[in-house]
Amino acid sequence: MSTPTDTATAAAAAIASGELTPVELTELLLERVAATEPSLHAYATVTADMARKQAEQLTEELSQGRTRSRLHGIPVGIKDLIDTAGIATSYGSPRFTGHIPDSDAAAVSRLREAGVVILGKHTTHELAWGGRTDSAFFGPTHNPYRHGHIPGGSSGGSAASVVAGSSLGALGSDTAGSVRIPAALSGCVGFKPSRGRIPLDGVLPLAPSLDHLGVLARTVDDAALLMDGLATPTSPAARREPGRPLRIGWLGGWYDAVLAPEVRAALATTRALLENEGLHVDDVTIPDEPLMPEALLARIVGEAGAFHRAAFEQDPTLFGADIAELMRLPAPRAEQVDRNEAALSRLVAALLEALRSYDVLASATVPVTAPPIGAHTLSVAGRDWPIEFVLTRLTSPFNAAGLPALSLPVALSGGLPVGLQVAGPALGDAVVLEAARVVEQVCPPLPRPAGAEPISQGGSR
Repeated sequence: MSTPTDTATAAAAAIASGELTPVELTELLLERVAATEPSLHAYATVTADMARKQAEQLTEELSQGRTRSRLHGIPVGIKDLIDTAGIATSYGSPRFTGHIPDSDAAAVSRLREAGVVILGKHTTHELAWGGRTDSAFFGPTHNPYRHGHIPGGSSGGSAASVVAGSSLGALGSDTAGSVRIPAALSGCVGFKPSRGRIPLDGVLPLAPSLDHLGVLARTVDDAALLMDGLATPTSPAARREPGRPLRIGWLGGWYDAVLAPEVRAALATTRALLENEGLHVDDVTIPDEPLMPEALLARIVGEAGAFHRAAFEQDPTLFGADIAELMRLPAPRAEQVDRNEAALSRLVAALLEALRSYDVLASATVPVTAPPIGAHTLSVAGRDWPIEFVLTRLTSPFNAAGLPALSLPVALSGGLPVGLQVAGPALGDAVVLEAARVVEQVCPPLPRPAGAEPISQGGSR
């Protein structure tokens, strides 16, 4: 049975009607944080006292008839890559232990102005440079559906917290899939809007040519609600004609070939549900670019390596082993850079061409379900790959293209979530959200993981 605090949208309605106050809601969320954190480790820092003060101010504003936005009083978490004034922000790195920014990132300022309550900082993979959120320095974050498995990354704490019910939404970052990957592996919605919709000021860069901010939420409507408080207004892409069914291009070819059997089966069931509802779904094959994983890695290594080079040379022990290995890679030759960038350009052009015929493109978000903590290679399509190559294989093309893309949960396989990725044209954020709502309505909702039942004023269960 749904409760007023089951989703951010429901909580916003309860606050607007006077059924719930920001103070009451914040206390309920802090109770859940206290109950889940010993085992989940979704928070790097919990700011309980600060959150209570924010909630008291927002409750007082309501008593005076002032409402900032529909997000007024909604408790959220902020990824520990994003600056927050007066709150410890370590970027998941021991280099920055004790760092307290003087000012908020631009996106955090927007959320504060909209009236959110900040519960704390969610854990991130070190420097956002990885897809696991299993820090060798601070300990791993666990998947809310199965302890001992990764939540995905690098916004892993954000996804784990949203699913476990210790926040009603989160602000994350996405360079090669870092919002969508943890959303898929942990079982929530992760939305990366079109490039530029959310400002990056005050966010530690990873690869500026690929970096985006995005949101993690329990439902598509919750993601849209968070975006209302974050996104820069833009002229939207052309919308589909009223009454015309959505045209969905179902990505096959190498998008399907790399899938684990259980993920392929779950996606086939999802497609059948959509077709049974009368949606127009066609197979679309994008030409394979075998260089693509290496090309994205090379670009990230080049841009992130340049940013962190001086610090690494000064003290490499402050970097985890996997990042240190990347930092020590030799610089690629000019001809290899040219080949890599040509491969990425061809892939982006193929995606844009496919979107000329369809409203959205659909695929699995991640080829596998959540691997165990400690796995560094995965066997996919008869070959062993570095784990990050597998996790980012289907998400990173949309970073290179700057296109809006969303992951939403569509099934459990072996007790672990499977995500469907929906992507659209540049500035086609609204149609991506619309298509995701259709999928969400057609697919049965995932059962909550143990301990993540909806909270209520009567207690945390």
